[in-house]
Amino acid sequence: MKRTALFFLSLLILCLALSGQAAVLPEEKYTTCYPIIKGNAFDEHAPVPFSEAFKDDQPQGELEIWFGRISVCDGFIVRCNGESMLIDGGTFSHGAATKALLEKLSITGVDYIFNTHHHDDHLEMQVYLMSHGFKAKEFLTPYPRGYNVAAQRKAEQAADAAGIAYHVIKDGDEMRLGGENGALVQFFRWTGVSEPNYNSVMCKITLGQRSVFLMADVISFAQQSLVSERPDIPWKSDILKAGHHGYTTQDPTLMQWIDPEICIVTNSLLGGKATLDQMKRLSIPAFSTNQGAIYCHTDGGENWYYLQDKTHLNKK
Repeated sequence: MKRTALFFLSLLILCLALSGQAAVLPEEKYTTCYPIIKGNAFDEHAPVPFSEAFKDDQPQGELEIWFGRISVCDGFIVRCNGESMLIDGGTFSHGAATKALLEKLSITGVDYIFNTHHHDDHLEMQVYLMSHGFKAKEFLTPYPRGYNVAAQRKAEQAADAAGIAYHVIKDGDEMRLGGENGALVQFFRWTGVSEPNYNSVMCKITLGQRSVFLMADVISFAQQSLVSERPDIPWKSDILKAGHHGYTTQDPTLMQWIDPEICIVTNSLLGGKATLDQMKRLSIPAFSTNQGAIYCHTDGGENWYYLQDKTHLNKK
């Protein structure tokens, strides 16, 4: 895959602007995850850069991840050294509002659009964006051309019509986001069964000492099988995005291997209760994206810094 920096980007704005321009509430400190700093001094009022800051050049040697507040859907933006990747994104119903906000901020695309599997809550908004002028250089997918699923064929057609290169991701593939010194993105896929959730593509993103593991929709039987069949995967990560929106608990052995500092659940407090309760028992801080979009940032050194935008909760 080519690596060329292009669009400044950031859509987590996938947060759908539901929280507007209000202030952002910082979370309390954890051992290696702290509220975001500004310069060398902690600023508890520093805003998550969900607006005009997206137009600014990103400093070299930084990894940023936005976990969107998009109903109970996965939708992430990853950026390193100025290169960007949209991972999943929600259904068609989220497309128009997101595109309108992007246009308002003069954001026209990302470098890579990566789809973990063809379910509507992960693929449809990507199809919408590609079909409505959103730019990208490559569409990354686990499915070959002509795959016999209607949603995937629409994605293929949308990518072709937009002039976006179609690239098939396979288990074990790697790439650098942000050039030679950028973040290492490793893709893993268990294909023991054909169920789309079970064989959705997981990825680990690493910069320096810091890493995040995105479990896509991999849950239950698939996680158990991964424990027995894939100890070769470098599971240990600081941040875990729980499998399948946290609807069920995560495999205990896998949790020991990952040993996360925090866990992010792309669900409501009720929908993700199984995993949120599990993390509480394990004394692992867990956050629901339904409670607010989450921004994580690191230079690859000792710490992650993060904020969660909970301002919409104050409007009820």
